[in-house]
Amino acid sequence: MTHELMSHEPVASNIDLLSAWIESQMAYSGQPGLSIAIIRDQDIVWSKGFGRSDLASETPAKPSTIYRIASITKLFTATSIMQLRDAGKLQLDDPIIKHIPWFDIQDRYPDSPPITIRHLITHTSGLPREAAFPYWTDSEFPTRDQIVGALPNQQTALPTETRWKYSNLAYTIAGIIVEEVSGMSWADYLQQNIFDPLGMSSSSVDVPDAKMATGYGIRMPDGSREVFPFVDARGMAAATGLTSTLEDMARFISAQFRTGPRGGDRLLSTASLREMHRVR
Repeated sequence: MTHELMSHEPVASNIDLLSAWIESQMAYSGQPGLSIAIIRDQDIVWSKGFGRSDLASETPAKPSTIYRIASITKLFTATSIMQLRDAGKLQLDDPIIKHIPWFDIQDRYPDSPPITIRHLITHTSGLPREAAFPYWTDSEFPTRDQIVGALPNQQTALPTETRWKYSNLAYTIAGIIVEEVSGMSWADYLQQNIFDPLGMSSSSVDVPDAKMATGYGIRMPDGSREVFPFVDARGMAAATGLTSTLEDMARFISAQFRTGPRGGDRLLSTASLREMHRVR
């Protein structure tokens, strides 16, 4: 599937050059496949799949191929938080215990400010990077109850708002706050407030799908790659649990350019979009 940029010859020749460069880089690195698009304002002006989404079946990669989008998931959790803020249901500087009073972790820096929602979504909470489970090793992700139950045995890693530290645990907690404040599951909230308004019909919380691209590990010396099985992120879904397609992600990117009050396919007000785009 290809959307032509325009019939203008210099542009078409540049796209041909880009395609040739992508193919050469894939050949050099032995990359199985990828899907790519160029978006101008709110339109996909060009998209194409390269290589294979599954090597064994030689299934071509397409713009409609379903991929796991891993930590891009965090953008959707942060957007949910901002929507709830715009609706007056929370404030970014609310201490998280206002919404989840059961939150309990060993604080190595008791003189630090309380952890707020803003800290969670800007990676300045001081929380450890991960929940207390070896899921990146054994692929067994914990449930929400397991994560909550293990929190009292974990410690903060840094004083609040002193340094940037990436944290999957922080975004997991942010997802729980979305559930508590909205009264909906995180998956249902995304479906009703992001996926449906944007027409993202091929996006969802991780589910096995026959059309999903196969995951592969690093290239070994013999050129082979380990095949990764489907893994359910379970309680960590708000940090890393979505699947989507290039076409759906283009719809989400296009929404970043829409101005005006929130409503319909405008996920957030212009002011909230600007706040999200501001470098921290």
